[in-house]
Amino acid sequence: MLDPHDIIWAYDGRDGRADGLEAMIGIYVQNLETLLPPESDDPFEQIVADLADDPTNRMLSNSRLVRLFPPARTDDKAADEFWRDSIHSQTRARITSANAVVTALNAWDGYVPVELQQADDWVKTLGALRLFWYTELAGTDRLAEIDPDLLARNPGVEDLIEWMGYLLEDLLESRSTCLRLAASLDPSDFEPAE
Repeated sequence: MLDPHDIIWAYDGRDGRADGLEAMIGIYVQNLETLLPPESDDPFEQIVADLADDPTNRMLSNSRLVRLFPPARTDDKAADEFWRDSIHSQTRARITSANAVVTALNAWDGYVPVELQQADDWVKTLGALRLFWYTELAGTDRLAEIDPDLLARNPGVEDLIEWMGYLLEDLLESRSTCLRLAASLDPSDFEPAE
């Protein structure tokens, strides 16, 4: 059985890939933050702010965010209620996961080890980034396919989406293998950032 601190995957942050991923996460988080009311140190004030704020229209007006918050109900009114009640908490959870990935990227040079307990943050963030950028080629419809005209205008985005898919698949396969074998990667193979 693996310990939560056992390393189950490594992100190759060499050759600027750590900085590139961090920049993409920064854009993603900036977009997410538009869905939140101003933060308050007072928990009661934060609850009141959340209840008074309806982020649904802000989410619906941002094509990249629409794909991250698909309607849970087919009825428009029920979907609006669901969004109003869930967007704040989902957004905060996504930002927390994204910040955990950025913290890991900044803590290591080259390969970035991912512990078992961190894997979900990486999966959530990489998956969300893939959806976030997929919108550039397919639009906001949940089942939309890549539009050839949009692809012609943004050829590098398809490579980015495929790379995100590769990272997700590699992480999930590595985690599965480590869990099945009850083995982790060697911590001495990684260099902390200076």
